[in-house]
Amino acid sequence: MLETDSEMENTETKEKKEKRYGTLYIVSTPIGNDDDITIRALKVLKSVDIVVCEEPKIGARTLHKYNLSQKMELLNEQNEQVKTPQLVELLEKGKSLALICDGGTPVFADPGLPLVQACLKREIPVKVIPGVSSLMTAIVRSGFPIDQFLYAGFLSRKKEERILQLRRLSTEKRTVVLLETPYRLVPLLETAAQIMPERRAYIGCNLTMPFETHHYGTFKELYDKFKNTKFKGEFVICFDGSPTFTIEKDEKEDSGKDKNPSFQRSAKPSFGKRKQKQNRSKETKFKDRKEKKRRK
Repeated sequence: MLETDSEMENTETKEKKEKRYGTLYIVSTPIGNDDDITIRALKVLKSVDIVVCEEPKIGARTLHKYNLSQKMELLNEQNEQVKTPQLVELLEKGKSLALICDGGTPVFADPGLPLVQACLKREIPVKVIPGVSSLMTAIVRSGFPIDQFLYAGFLSRKKEERILQLRRLSTEKRTVVLLETPYRLVPLLETAAQIMPERRAYIGCNLTMPFETHHYGTFKELYDKFKNTKFKGEFVICFDGSPTFTIEKDEKEDSGKDKNPSFQRSAKPSFGKRKQKQNRSKETKFKDRKEKKRRK
């Protein structure tokens, strides 16, 4: 199939831009086990002009670990607004940048989204170098269904908002995955144990490290287990989806919205009811036939 003139022009324009601009590489790094760095990631880190990191000490440590000597630039929550245009300018001048984070995949719960958006807007090439992920490591290890799942990220630091968020998540039918900071593990488990005490959950601690640990149980059991423990390290929480889907009355009061009426839906809402209706209709027809025969 022959290309049209407009398609050929678009292709040529894209190639010219790629030659003129540098490339932004989003590079995943290990989350605990240094051997998890990929060969492709190392090749990219060696080839770029600048490595953009979140924390100077951790960034320097990462480069030193793999015998790299690239120049570093910092991009974090404090300077993201000011730094993003500066990094875009470097890319427009033909410099290639590798964005890394403290561990795992950048942009995912880390700074960098405005930079990616700015590059896409200006048609600056963006390439993702995938690697280890605490999220995928945890959800695969959890044993919960993963044909569909919901990543809910970090919950609110405010207790009232966190309670409301967990109430909403308690009605979710899919497996739910949460990230949280170490010092908020117990408060999260305490709230979850109050809202859905018997819900099955999994906590993966210090994943990929030699001393990683895995904890299963209901939220009540896990809260009892961790409440008197001083936990240090990183963790991911996964919990099973709700067998029923309910919107509580008190949640409506909290949100102040009464647009949708309260309802309850079972995990398999219609099949049982259909069978019952079919059986009832068969019984009714059978009785009608008997009645007609008697009349005859």
